[in-house]
Amino acid sequence: MRNSSDSMPGSHANTWFDDTGVPVTRTTGWLMAFIMLGALYFLPAALPFLFNASSFAIGTIASLILFWFFYGMGWTPRRTAGMSDIGWLWAIGTAVFAVLHLVVASQIGTIDIGRALSSLTMLIFMIVSAALIADTLFVIEDRALMRTMTLLALVFFGIAAMSIAGIQPPTQSIGEKPIFPYTEPSFFALTFAPVLIFLCVSSPLWLRLIWLGAGVVLALLLANLTLMVAVLLAAIVSLPLIILIPTLLAAVSFASLLDLSYFTDRINFTLTSNNLSTLVYLQGWQLLDESLRNTLGWGLGFQQLGIGYTNVPASIRLNQLIGFDLNLTDGSFIFAKIGSEFGIFGIIFSVFALYLSIKSFVVLRYVARGKKIIPASLLLCYAILLGSLVELLVRGANYFTGSMVLFLSACFFLLRFRRIRSGEIG
Repeated sequence: MRNSSDSMPGSHANTWFDDTGVPVTRTTGWLMAFIMLGALYFLPAALPFLFNASSFAIGTIASLILFWFFYGMGWTPRRTAGMSDIGWLWAIGTAVFAVLHLVVASQIGTIDIGRALSSLTMLIFMIVSAALIADTLFVIEDRALMRTMTLLALVFFGIAAMSIAGIQPPTQSIGEKPIFPYTEPSFFALTFAPVLIFLCVSSPLWLRLIWLGAGVVLALLLANLTLMVAVLLAAIVSLPLIILIPTLLAAVSFASLLDLSYFTDRINFTLTSNNLSTLVYLQGWQLLDESLRNTLGWGLGFQQLGIGYTNVPASIRLNQLIGFDLNLTDGSFIFAKIGSEFGIFGIIFSVFALYLSIKSFVVLRYVARGKKIIPASLLLCYAILLGSLVELLVRGANYFTGSMVLFLSACFFLLRFRRIRSGEIG
């Protein structure tokens, strides 16, 4: 263990108890938290933006390597009894299940074994890293985390403002209205959602209204429905009903005075639509239906969506409009991807994720009303789980994103928190 003189700049010491009940001192500075979370939020999207990479995977792995560098330097907590082991246990268990499932899937249809195995290696690395990131979240002090999340929110609003002003690096991506480092506003929104939820729940009422108002203005300027959904989710969980209901009614009345044709076209879920985002979303549901039918509910296998032949109407329509396939391998949102690839098992996982989101909503609602006080790190985990609804059901990228790493970290965090409360560990 390093002493306080070895701490990272911008950090301060904090006493915590490891899993054996022994008090230890670790660095818990806002700068370390800002770099760790910022890397997970921004780095995975930067490579597709700058170099037209096909996925967020390389950037996600790079952000995790950065975390491991901090871990090795002692700027994040050293290994605690149990947490690393839990990460490896879940990683190996998940890998074994994915391989066994893939073996059966190979008897049903054609699979790309090389793609599956290479992705499996990344998945193991991601799960183990997520467990250690959860351990790190445990020792970030409330003030440091509040400062970190506020700074991250300001960065999000700053890069959005620069995008609107046309001040950002050029990109070869075909995404509509890119916001550096995101190739499209929807990716910005799904990443920003947990940050906005965290700040709205933890801030005074007047500041919540400012955060939400800024979010609405940004969603209108960017003309992005996913961001509007994220803002609505944050408003519902954080505002008192006496303010929420009149605000929603006023918003509906005000909306009638605006040109919202983009938003209405976005929810026109028919094959006559020319909106690419709408067609991609519709394609996700059709791919899910096709995969479940073709495999009798078993699923295509890990990382096999979009590899084999598909003939869903939305894909045909997209080809007619732009001349090539779009978002076939990611399914447009996580439920479509994991349901298509793991069948009934993927659906069960999605139901469990939905349960965690609902549970998080209830807890955060109590916190927002002042009826419950919880540590900032635990609040962040609940915000991540609630915000994951956007990625699960509205717009997602793939398994290997910073937001997915944080989802897993939040799950590990709650697992450890529950074990501490039950007295299983110190």
